[in-house]
Amino acid sequence: MSDIIRREEFGEVVILHIITTSVDAVSAAAISAEYEAMRPITVLDFREVSFINSAGISALLKFVVSARKSGYKLFAMHVSPHHQKIFKMVEMSRFMPTIDERDLAEYR
Repeated sequence: MSDIIRREEFGEVVILHIITTSVDAVSAAAISAEYEAMRPITVLDFREVSFINSAGISALLKFVVSARKSGYKLFAMHVSPHHQKIFKMVEMSRFMPTIDERDLAEYR
């Protein structure tokens, strides 16, 4: 088990809880490593994340775009307002819209 990601799976859904406060190149690589075990619907949980540097944004964007090209649906939850702005600026929210935890209930 990664010390950066905690997986929670149910049916067609996997939630990747990012359990580090900072997303940088190293933690983004750990997130990307989860690509092999993705489910049709993958949710990245940013609840613990307070900082994402440019290397983290770049690596996340590559991960998100390649997952979508492979047919996976991606969502983000618990994204701070600041990071929501950044995700919009780099168009990541186009490929990985935010979802509320209560809206995930329909997939459980």
